[in-house]
Amino acid sequence: MDLDSTLKRKPQQSKAKKWLAVAAIGVSALGALMVYQWTTPTVVAASQLQIATVEQADFVVKIRGFGRLKPKYQRYLTNTDTAMVEAIHVYPGTIVKKDTVILSLVNPQQAQRLSVARLELARQKASVNEQRINQQSELLERQANLAILKSELQSAELRVDAESKLIEQGIVSSLDYKRSMLNVAQLTERVSIEQQRLAQLKEMHLQRSKIQQELLSQFELNYQVEQQAFDQLQITAGIDGMLQELNVELGQNLVPGTRLAVVGSNKALKAELSVKQADAEKVALNMAAKVNTFSQAGHGEVDAKVTRIDPIVTDGRVIIELDLQGTLPANARPDLSIEGYVVSNIIPDALTINVPQKAQAHSEATLFKLNPNTQLATPTNIEFGTLSDNQIQLLSGATVGEQLIISDLSKWQHLATIKIEQDSL
Repeated sequence: MDLDSTLKRKPQQSKAKKWLAVAAIGVSALGALMVYQWTTPTVVAASQLQIATVEQADFVVKIRGFGRLKPKYQRYLTNTDTAMVEAIHVYPGTIVKKDTVILSLVNPQQAQRLSVARLELARQKASVNEQRINQQSELLERQANLAILKSELQSAELRVDAESKLIEQGIVSSLDYKRSMLNVAQLTERVSIEQQRLAQLKEMHLQRSKIQQELLSQFELNYQVEQQAFDQLQITAGIDGMLQELNVELGQNLVPGTRLAVVGSNKALKAELSVKQADAEKVALNMAAKVNTFSQAGHGEVDAKVTRIDPIVTDGRVIIELDLQGTLPANARPDLSIEGYVVSNIIPDALTINVPQKAQAHSEATLFKLNPNTQLATPTNIEFGTLSDNQIQLLSGATVGEQLIISDLSKWQHLATIKIEQDSL
């Protein structure tokens, strides 16, 4: 055995053992520190925390959105012919009646067409009157001829009657008597023919009058069309409400169909809410809703009902149309900015708390449950359900009346407990 080598190794082994001993002591100290931290609660001031109490009640699930009030009825004003804006009488924001004149337009050609139509109608009326007078004259003349023939027939009949008594006495010859009878027969035939001619004349007058009346109706219709076109140069509101838009300027030349203005009802209103697409899928027709107009006088909320769900998605949002019910707030007007919500569901006897920080619907999280007697809080696994506004449903992990810390304590979730220190007065 090499004695020198053996003597040299002994100090080295002794040094290694010393290092192992030091490491063991360090591990033991670290373990002791961890045990101390685990068993000794961390103290947190109550003023730095948000503490919520678990409540039980009917949980109203609300789909919130923002939007504007819109007129339930609108009228787009356009022109039917070329024209120029001669005058502007009212501007947007003005309350108007249905007969309020908003714009005055001018069209010289239309004025000329109206004058021509008026003149043609007057001529046709004169022609009808002239025809009526001529027909009356012809009718009177025919009736006069008939009256004369009837008078001659009566005279001839009297003569025959007288001669029939005298012929037996030989005062009147048989030839004269026969001539008188022939005259009666001829006059009877002439009266019959004249009556037929009179009837035909009346029928002919009737047909001519119908034709003239149809022509007169055409001229009257043409005049009414031109008069209506001329009247439409005065642009009226058409409905009671408020002038929302004015799309023309003074002196502007217009082509037919130009959009001039928009008038909307200011009393009959509806609400349009913009909600997230994911939330819109939970909304159905006839669901109850509420709209808030933020009236300074209070009473800014009004009941509503879902009447339409827009199928178009814009920027991840969907328009929900609501029918307002009951008395509208004093500040309600078209295009007023509003907020509102739709009641999509009501969960009876649900456990709820204020939404903890970073909590999400239908998820699980660890919250500290507070013992109000010991002021100690221990981590507890909580299962969440539906979320609405600042409330979230609890499915498991807590009961009614228990207190949960809803502040973000994720950095302390490894601790067995924390102590809540109440602020001194």
